[in-house]
Amino acid sequence: MDFLIGGLAAMGATLFSNPLDVLKTRLQLQGELKPRGQHAVYYKHALHAAYVIVKNEGILAMQKGLGPALLMHGVRNSIKLGSYQWLTTNGYVCDSEDRTIFYRSLLASGFGGAAGAFCGSPLFQITTQMQSQAADKIAVGHQHGHSGLVQAFQTIYFRYGMQGLWRGASANILRTVVGASAQLTTFAKSKDVLRKNHELFQHSTVLTAFVASIVGGTCQTIFQTPFDLVCIRLNNQREKRRSC
Repeated sequence: MDFLIGGLAAMGATLFSNPLDVLKTRLQLQGELKPRGQHAVYYKHALHAAYVIVKNEGILAMQKGLGPALLMHGVRNSIKLGSYQWLTTNGYVCDSEDRTIFYRSLLASGFGGAAGAFCGSPLFQITTQMQSQAADKIAVGHQHGHSGLVQAFQTIYFRYGMQGLWRGASANILRTVVGASAQLTTFAKSKDVLRKNHELFQHSTVLTAFVASIVGGTCQTIFQTPFDLVCIRLNNQREKRRSC
């Protein structure tokens, strides 16, 4: 049940976060392999990027890649969150007083993150490539021209083989291990601190989880962003066809 809940929760969140991922992908691909100051700047910052995308491609462009993104986050987070909760419930993460043990939390979250990232790597690649597709005059990065999830799977497989579907998996795993470890460990430790030092949080599970999740998400973003940049570029770059 923990695996199912983790996946469904992530898919629900994706409906709201996918437009932000579209902006992030475009900003991260801008200026790829070009010297600083010697490339076109289509997107100045997140708000400007949203304006440019809507102006040139329409409001629906903010949800590009939504289909594969829903599946990707469902797969990755069902494994990541489900395995972490299972390990916690069975006493592998906390001590006898239900306090999070730091190194065990790191190992548990890293393991779950790595497994989820590996299984979801093909979907991450397709999501990235579909989010990067843009009108010609504001396009950044290689344009793969996918028309949908199934077509993208078929194209990548027939052009590059099974290995092509897991291109960039090593970077994706590293990215997710760092992000998951930072997110879940700081989330768990934050809950411990809040419950111990503030009476308000001792009587409100929802408020405690809400504040702790903000702390965990912030730490995840800080530590994961450099690896995310590398991962996005590896998954979107053009690759030579496999030889027959």
